[in-house]
Amino acid sequence: MRAILLSLVLLITACSQAESSPENANVDLAFLLNNQRLVATTPKEIIPPLAVKVYSLTENGECDNGSCPPTQFYIAVSQYGEMPQQTYFVTEKEPNLTFEHWDWMKTAKYSEKRPSVSFVVSYSENGKKVFKTITVDMNDIHYATEEKK
Repeated sequence: MRAILLSLVLLITACSQAESSPENANVDLAFLLNNQRLVATTPKEIIPPLAVKVYSLTENGECDNGSCPPTQFYIAVSQYGEMPQQTYFVTEKEPNLTFEHWDWMKTAKYSEKRPSVSFVVSYSENGKKVFKTITVDMNDIHYATEEKK
């Protein structure tokens, strides 16, 4: 737990804009630590190529006429081992952003080239539900839009 909190502190510090004041950075960090929610973690029984945790952070506000405050994901990625390489990614804010499921078929396909993990998310766009596959490795995040319903 201590490692997760330390990672989040470093994450917010690294994401802060250069012109942000320390007060703004502390407010952003406080908001993240108080409002983020762990929505998915790679299952240990499968032993995926990387350990991935997906955190959700939704802006304050209420839904009004089908429009809800935007959500973004903070994705923590780690290798395994005693001193693993670790990184993180932050997605764009999307309305009603939801973690759907892990995509082990794509994970296997992409991991042939380099270790990666894929998962599917959904969000609302112009009244339609959009499904997007996100693939992360230690260096990059890739997006592929699957379908709109």
